[in-house]
Amino acid sequence: MKNEEAYAAWKRLKPNTQFAVGQLATLLGENDESADAVFGAYMVAKKDLARSMQEMLRSTLPPSRHAFAELRSRVSQSLQGRFGDRIPEKYLAVPYDTVANQDLFGLLYEHIGKPVETTVLRAINADDIHTERRIRELRELGLRIDSVKRDGVGCYLLTSLDLDPDQTKALVMKAIKKPSVPEAEQEKLIAALDA
Repeated sequence: MKNEEAYAAWKRLKPNTQFAVGQLATLLGENDESADAVFGAYMVAKKDLARSMQEMLRSTLPPSRHAFAELRSRVSQSLQGRFGDRIPEKYLAVPYDTVANQDLFGLLYEHIGKPVETTVLRAINADDIHTERRIRELRELGLRIDSVKRDGVGCYLLTSLDLDPDQTKALVMKAIKKPSVPEAEQEKLIAALDA
């Protein structure tokens, strides 16, 4: 295992997952099963399986904190270098510093240049329905992540670690366009952004 912390978490979660899956299997094997009972057992097993599989996948990858921090530092340097002389610091903050973003980046980074199935990416994100949104956020940081098919299966492919300079401007624009920023200030900042 490459990540001892995740492996230990997986080992801790495994007994509860086995129990939950066993309960579901028992209910499915009954002739007069209650739909409510089966569905309840399914929901518990699904949640436990998602968390266990997340930790199992994490255990196969090296910890990605350092690589993700390095990526964010490069994005910050790009923002500062391009806009630091004319845009206030608060609009140059690098967003998307979540564990989900980090895990997805780590998985794509470990397989750079190779397609990673969408289902695997969802699994590292504990089957969260917002996995595709987190992928879009990584793209907004400037990473080139392509949506591809491999043998008819949907995948994502991190093509390189080179940052797309157009995305840095889009990040600043997104920060400027927040509803909390007065319209007059937005106009002034947008003009400065294009200066």
